[in-house]
Amino acid sequence: MQFMMVILAIFLIREYQQQDLTSGKAPSFTSKTLSGEVMNANPLPDQGVLVHFWAVWCPVCNVENDNIQAISKDYKVLNIAIQSGSDLEIQAYAEENNMQLDNLINDQSGSISKLFGVKGTPTSFFINPKGQIQFTEVGYVTTWGYRMRLWWAGL
Repeated sequence: MQFMMVILAIFLIREYQQQDLTSGKAPSFTSKTLSGEVMNANPLPDQGVLVHFWAVWCPVCNVENDNIQAISKDYKVLNIAIQSGSDLEIQAYAEENNMQLDNLINDQSGSISKLFGVKGTPTSFFINPKGQIQFTEVGYVTTWGYRMRLWWAGL
């Protein structure tokens, strides 16, 4: 009975976190990464794009970091830090945790996370080549989970 209550609680929390997430056409935005590159969420013609929201204070995000870094070698990933401090603080965190800076965006004002309706971290949006949000996930996702969703979004 306790196991069923835990499963129900997890399901209800997940539903709450996903209730206001943006769906349909992905919001358009342009932002500078911590390395100074200008990035946007525009889709690529032949593959899915991952827009991933995380925070330095989030333990699940920390565990998931290696998955995001592995995915970013093969796919376009916008790795967006929310409520995580200044650019210098995030850059120091990124260097300590072997994170790429060329796709890392500091959403210090919260404007990008508001566009997507993000309430919890980590939150991931999988955008297909037509610019539509095909999948959303709140919480931990394995490397294979990311790869499969991005592959499917790219079809």
